Amino acid sequence: MIDFDWSEEIIRDAVDLTDCIELVVAFSDDDYGGRFTHADFQNIVQSELLGDDYSSFFQGEQVDDFSASFEVAVDLIKRRALWLGAIYPFKEKDGEVWFEPQTTEKHYLSYLFLLACSCHNRIPSLKHALRVQFENLCKEAMRALFPDWAEVFLFSQNSDDRRELGWPANKAIPALAKKLNAQVEPDAQLPDTQKEYGIDLIAICSFGDELEYPFFAFAQCTVAEEWWKKKHEARARQALSGVVRLNTDHTNFLLIPHFPRINATEWREGRPHTIDCILCDRYRICRLLEKSNSFTQQNMPPGISEIVQKIQEHLPKNH
Repeated sequence: MIDFDWSEEIIRDAVDLTDCIELVVAFSDDDYGGRFTHADFQNIVQSELLGDDYSSFFQGEQVDDFSASFEVAVDLIKRRALWLGAIYPFKEKDGEVWFEPQTTEKHYLSYLFLLACSCHNRIPSLKHALRVQFENLCKEAMRALFPDWAEVFLFSQNSDDRRELGWPANKAIPALAKKLNAQVEPDAQLPDTQKEYGIDLIAICSFGDELEYPFFAFAQCTVAEEWWKKKHEARARQALSGVVRLNTDHTNFLLIPHFPRINATEWREGRPHTIDCILCDRYRICRLLEKSNSFTQQNMPPGISEIVQKIQEHLPKNH
């Protein structure tokens, strides 16, 4: 199911290594039985990085050097467990990593879904489906931020919501403008293609009047590794410049399945990558889904439910 990549670059990166360990523990039951030890890590380093001729004293030093990376990842797993509580299905025991979800806490499946989205390139059979369904998961998460009377819908190409609004831009943009109490620019050139203008997700809280100032938010959802390159796409006045006349600023979100937090105040990526948007990473999305009454295992959208079922099929058999 998963193509594991144990390159030196990944092993040296605390966030990537932690994700890899989580993937191994959760989805490689036949090889590891729901746990991952320091000895397992050493075997991977020896076989994947040092080759079959592992024997020299110097290579032994290299293994010890890589062991420090393992310890950093284990510490990060302990912090993730502290941050997320019962949502987080992994535990550290005596320096080992164990898959031990609280089966009464079904939101741990949301965590595993986001972990899979974050590592979608390593799961060829689900790569496309994970990219598509991540947007649907983001829609459910966004619902938790707004009142139940708000409209929360996808504007991305090929989504069911976009089909209802109008697939071609020359239908979708006028429909969107109407929801925003805004006007399409007189000289706007609206194509008959499914152009989305960099906007994946929209939330609108209407006040039930015709004034041009509803409360709204646009969002970009991406599973890309270089996610920060997408953070400016959902800025309404930039995205719809020359298309829709907007008379107020708005909130722009960026939702990602990645978990780039090193500690409570530090991210792996620098400040320039994390500012100028409301950034929702794996932690924030899990928290939003936890608060959402509409998102449960019994009430998941069909596409997400199918992937969750496939994920469950690969979990350690004793869970």
